[in-house]
Amino acid sequence: MNAKELLESYALGDRDFSKRSLIGLILTGANLSGANFIESDLEEITLDIANLEDVELNLANLVRANLSGSILIQANLNGTILEQASLIGANLSEAFLIEADLSDAVLVETNFSNAFLTSANLTRSRLCRANLSNAFLTGAYLNGADLRGANLTEADLTRANLTGANLAGADLSRANLTNAKLNWANLANAKLIGADLTGTYLSTLKSIEGTDFTDARNAPNSVELVNMLVNMEELKPEE
Repeated sequence: MNAKELLESYALGDRDFSKRSLIGLILTGANLSGANFIESDLEEITLDIANLEDVELNLANLVRANLSGSILIQANLNGTILEQASLIGANLSEAFLIEADLSDAVLVETNFSNAFLTSANLTRSRLCRANLSNAFLTGAYLNGADLRGANLTEADLTRANLTGANLAGADLSRANLTNAKLNWANLANAKLIGADLTGTYLSTLKSIEGTDFTDARNAPNSVELVNMLVNMEELKPEE
């Protein structure tokens, strides 16, 4: 099925495109809201600025797909493979991405507010200035992710792996980081106001310069902060 045939079929009322091979189709700006692409092969498909609200994309292959600027509100992407995909500025608010693979994906300024990303793989993903407020990231893999300037207010990051993540300037106010891994993470100038850090190991952080721990639960006290800063200085490579 080519792009023209798919759009014509959709216009005639067909919504079931499950288990289809649609590799590399160009569907820029298409309206495919409510369509079913379950288990379809959509590798390298172009769906930028498309209306994909309420679509079923669970278990689909979207490796290297372009979904930048698309509307994916309340879409189902559980178990979907989005490795190296581009979703710059896409709207995935209230979307379901449980156990989805978004490793190495470009998610700059993407809206994941109130989205379900439980156990999702976001390893090395680029989430600069992304909106993850109130998102469910329990057990998510964010190791090596670039979260500079991201909005993670009230996000649930329980047991999330943030090893080596760059959270410089991120807002984690009132976020739940219970038992999260933050080894070698960069928290410079991040806000953790009212965050829950119970069970979170902080002594191996890469940077806490300018970090705001106001009212954070189980935050390091002043003595611990001084010791951490001293350790960080000692661990810096010699010039």
